[in-house]
Amino acid sequence: MENTVKVALSALLVQERNDTSSAVLMAEAGAIDAFLDLLRSHQCEEAAGRLLEALFNNIRVRQMKVAKYAIAPLPQYLLDPQTRSQPARFLATLALGDLLQHDGLARASDAVSACCALVNLLEDQPTEEMKMVVICALQNLVMHSRTNRQAVAEAGGILVVQELLLSQNTEIAGQAALLIKYLFSNYTLQEYVPDELVRSLTGKSVF
Repeated sequence: MENTVKVALSALLVQERNDTSSAVLMAEAGAIDAFLDLLRSHQCEEAAGRLLEALFNNIRVRQMKVAKYAIAPLPQYLLDPQTRSQPARFLATLALGDLLQHDGLARASDAVSACCALVNLLEDQPTEEMKMVVICALQNLVMHSRTNRQAVAEAGGILVVQELLLSQNTEIAGQAALLIKYLFSNYTLQEYVPDELVRSLTGKSVF
């Protein structure tokens, strides 16, 4: 019953706040799959998203084999038109960003779907806080992966990030400039952008 699930999630949230080591125990007990199932079924989304973020914020959980299987479901949830809870969407994005701090996970084959989902979020007029979370997650994705850089470019991410360079929020503009620098490392994206865009970005001194 939904009320029972809510009580269980509340208890797990309290347990995680009081003892951060419990995140590993939850993951070992299959909590990641359970929370992802709740997100996919759009039940108790905010609580499930908050717990996933807490789990993936734990470096030991990110190193567990089970963490890899969350890379695809989180972008699917973010792209799902039935996902309407903005707090849950933010928490799922934060959880994905935490997950992608692990270099191996950021280079996994399923990470391409994360690139598309994150670019889509930037196109959806997000809050300033969401922009920062998305930009940092994209940085983790493209820093060491040519495939992910191409995926971001093909999803239209170059133009979206370029617009963020003009943000009045200096922190967002600075992180966007760093993301552009990563995207163009080793000149792997020249074929995806017109020359005038390259000149424009160079004029902004982001290279």
